[in-house]
Amino acid sequence: MMPHQSQGACMAIEDAAALGIIFNKSFFQGDVREALEVYEKVRLPRVTRVQAAAAKAAYNINERIGFSANKDKCATYKVEDERQKLTIEEMNAYDMYKDVEEKLLKIRGDKFLAPYISGLPIGLKMPNGVTVGA
Repeated sequence: MMPHQSQGACMAIEDAAALGIIFNKSFFQGDVREALEVYEKVRLPRVTRVQAAAAKAAYNINERIGFSANKDKCATYKVEDERQKLTIEEMNAYDMYKDVEEKLLKIRGDKFLAPYISGLPIGLKMPNGVTVGA
């Protein structure tokens, strides 16, 4: 993890939280393989996205989390792809419990009915122009 988003330790803390949630008695049914599969499905996309954003921020300060709020205020604001930019809303609105539940139910062949996709609330509007679930 590049240091340009200050997220390395945050992702490590989230990793530990994910393991705690997944192996909690409310989710864990004794199948370690299933639990680790859920862990990978929950953590890999999020950490990969943060890692990519950190790499971009190494050469473009506008790629930093939260800088999308500057897009209309700064004449030199430019990012590779505004819609792919990691936003503070995406980071802070994330509900790991919902993400774990969604992935676990899918693996078990059950339906996930909560209004979330990958831990983000459906309908969340982000400053990069993306609305979750749209």
